Amino acid sequence: MAEGIRAAADLLRNLARELLTKKGAMRPPESILVVSSDATTLQGLTRALMQSGWPVLSAFGWHEAESRLQRIPVSLLVTDMEELSREDLSRVRQLRSGFPNVAIIALVSLATPEARAAETEGLVLSVLEKPIALAHLEESVKLALARTASP
Repeated sequence: MAEGIRAAADLLRNLARELLTKKGAMRPPESILVVSSDATTLQGLTRALMQSGWPVLSAFGWHEAESRLQRIPVSLLVTDMEELSREDLSRVRQLRSGFPNVAIIALVSLATPEARAAETEGLVLSVLEKPIALAHLEESVKLALARTASP
């Protein structure tokens, strides 16, 4: 009986894999990873995006974000930072090389020339200066997810 259950499970797994690899097949929902080193901001952004209907994961800092990205497929990363410093730019470059299909929206307190250059170079999809209206963030997320969904 256990062999029959295993065989049925294998058959279902193979069918699901086949369906997901066919062109035009149903895709998993677009997911968002929110990253911040501030717990209150992380919780607020995560909650706001979840209430807007998106599947959202959160990561407290870059180390946790990289760990989650290695384990869970993510379409968009929304990161909160003071500014895009040289150290942050280095992390973003590293992230882009390891996960080229993940779009990045940077929420910054100070939109420095480095931040704008990162946007121009395509390292980040957009740089949004805080404070940001939820409607503006939602629109940016919709645009980012639409871009990641197109081939």
